[in-house]
Amino acid sequence: MRDFQKAKKLFTDVIDARYYFDSASAEVSRYKIENAIKERYAPLIFLIGDPGVGKSYILRLISDELKNKGMSIFIDHPFFDKRDLLKILYEAKNLKFDKTINFNNLKEKLLEEYKNDNHTIFIDEAQLLNEEQFELIRILSDTKIFQFMLSMHKEEGSAILEKKHFKSRTKEVIEYGRLHQSEVYRYIQSTLFLENHNEIASMFTKVNSAKITKYCEGNFRTLKKFIYTLLSLLEYAKKNGIKKYTNINSYLLKMSALDIGVIHD
Repeated sequence: MRDFQKAKKLFTDVIDARYYFDSASAEVSRYKIENAIKERYAPLIFLIGDPGVGKSYILRLISDELKNKGMSIFIDHPFFDKRDLLKILYEAKNLKFDKTINFNNLKEKLLEEYKNDNHTIFIDEAQLLNEEQFELIRILSDTKIFQFMLSMHKEEGSAILEKKHFKSRTKEVIEYGRLHQSEVYRYIQSTLFLENHNEIASMFTKVNSAKITKYCEGNFRTLKKFIYTLLSLLEYAKKNGIKKYTNINSYLLKMSALDIGVIHD
């Protein structure tokens, strides 16, 4: 039975470790990040890539794995002043944060509390940080007590890496790429098979997957949005008995592309 309603929910833009997809770029990035964290040779790790390729997913995945060992702090909305960051770090250690104490004293106490631990601070959308925040990250990373994992959009990230805060410092720079055509086909198949939507999975061929890749330009977020939309159209056709569109064809693919705005009529 083709349950398009349930199948399309697998392609919503949520981070769920059960649906981790081992694309070449994801696996290489994961290996490099995990190795840099394990070896502690770089106090600064940068993950750069185009919006929507999967940086947030891999960041959250690794952070959650480390959290089980008490080694991870994740910040997904980097809108904070320098005292806010210290407060986050204090609370992660269940320490009382006294806002009346001056910044330098707060920082020194923090360093004393963390000096025997290895903590990695993950910051998503780090291209949104301001100069003061970058300077604080530099100061804390220079102590070698804290390691920072910063995820940034490729264009802005490349410019940030040239800033005085980071240009001359020891760092690991990892670029997260796009999905290849064969990976798009494998992702669709594996995701659907995982939840026993075998009949729907069989509707996707390597030929129409190639067209989907072209429309989505290998972007992971766009791909999920595309498949969600395509399955919604198939669901509508099934409910309303529109036989012409009960199987994947070039017209349905074009309609999906138009609907999500990757092409324009």
